[in-house]
Amino acid sequence: MSGLYLRLSVDDSVEPAAIPSRNKARSAILQALTVATPRSPDAGRMAEISLAFVSNAEITQLNAHYRQQEKPTNCLSFPQDPLPPVFRRDLLGDIVIAPAVVLQEAAEQGKTLLNHYRHLLIHSTLHLLGYDHVADHEAQIMEQLETRLLAEMGVADPYLNQIHE
Repeated sequence: MSGLYLRLSVDDSVEPAAIPSRNKARSAILQALTVATPRSPDAGRMAEISLAFVSNAEITQLNAHYRQQEKPTNCLSFPQDPLPPVFRRDLLGDIVIAPAVVLQEAAEQGKTLLNHYRHLLIHSTLHLLGYDHVADHEAQIMEQLETRLLAEMGVADPYLNQIHE
């Protein structure tokens, strides 16, 4: 994969200090794109991802509509249906993140905000590449992959000492 076209949007209610820089977000997404899957862009192609930082109210609406859970969540991924590439870009999908939830989780879990964002961006990008964690065996594969990709970035295992829902 040769690069990433990242469309970034930030809701007016989101404090800029509560989100990672464009370069930090890009770095975590690119780390996840090193994984070879049928949905991964071919060598020499660009991936396109939309990344939106939204309010708790907006992510609650999305979570209720798409997951039937009327509560805020940290992130949601919306994979693009496979289409022929446009302008030499593979359209992978959208990632939506609620910074207020991420801030709270990082504090509760004793993680740095940046490392928690790295984890969520890798996690969300893997969803765009076709990974899931509905079944236990899928969750184990995805968690091991996330842990490896994060370790390559110098980030500790995000699943240590964490209770799974």
